[in-house]
Amino acid sequence: MDNDIRDKVQISSEDIAALNFIRDSGRFVFRKHFRQGLRSRIMEVLDRRDVRIEEAGKIVNEIRCFPRARPLFMLRIFITRFNCLEDALQEAGMFKIIEKYLGVGHIAVSDEFVVDYIRAGRRDILLCGLQEYVEGEILDPWGLFPDNPLVALVSQVLGKSRGSRSGTRKALARRVYENTDDLIRRLRTMIIEANYIPDLSGFGNLILTPSGNIKLVDINNICPVSFGDDIPLDDKGYPACDKSIEVLAILEQKLLRRPLDMKDAIYRIFLDPGRMRKVNVLEKKFKAEFTA
Repeated sequence: MDNDIRDKVQISSEDIAALNFIRDSGRFVFRKHFRQGLRSRIMEVLDRRDVRIEEAGKIVNEIRCFPRARPLFMLRIFITRFNCLEDALQEAGMFKIIEKYLGVGHIAVSDEFVVDYIRAGRRDILLCGLQEYVEGEILDPWGLFPDNPLVALVSQVLGKSRGSRSGTRKALARRVYENTDDLIRRLRTMIIEANYIPDLSGFGNLILTPSGNIKLVDINNICPVSFGDDIPLDDKGYPACDKSIEVLAILEQKLLRRPLDMKDAIYRIFLDPGRMRKVNVLEKKFKAEFTA
């Protein structure tokens, strides 16, 4: 039986340790992350000692607690089959575009690597990434409903962040505002100069960290931006470009509380009501096919 790791849905720590390019020292445990992407299998890399404490618990103030093991890294295994090494390197190079324009402060930094994947006597090209684990709260742009969602987000971070809650709510709100403004400026520069935008629209793609920064954790999907009439779809058939620019507008409107300049080419074209209706039709078609 082939047992290709890219085809497996339920992946165990033993499955990862058995891969020919993994050196299993016994120090680490691999656990499937609760969120999985459409383009990669995502595994938490955990310290075995932390997993033992999670399972057995530890005494804190005479009470046994079971703290969940915090990932050291995230291992991403791309499910894409590459015909040649150049194709895999080109795919890995797309991350460098995101890194160049967003900077390491706004992305979950990843070391991409290409390996010879050997199984059942066959040799194949496999692209992987060892990615920074980002702790924080999911920033769901579609759920920013309150009159002042910035205040709601700050309360959420202060209520759940680990360690010292340094600074006041006002100071944290200022950091979130400044980091959001910086992210928007970087994304706009990326759109104009490189004609690309990362996928911002998926639930969980953006994380708000305890320090008030916004980080993109799904770095697998970078979308070409076309200012023509055609609505571009990504490789899964989703209008990721248009929906990501819609997220850009939501962040500017709701977190920065700034009115949109509809004379701006980006918003004028992509937020045109007629175009947005077409995008919604394509989005519904994608969801219907994906959930079928």
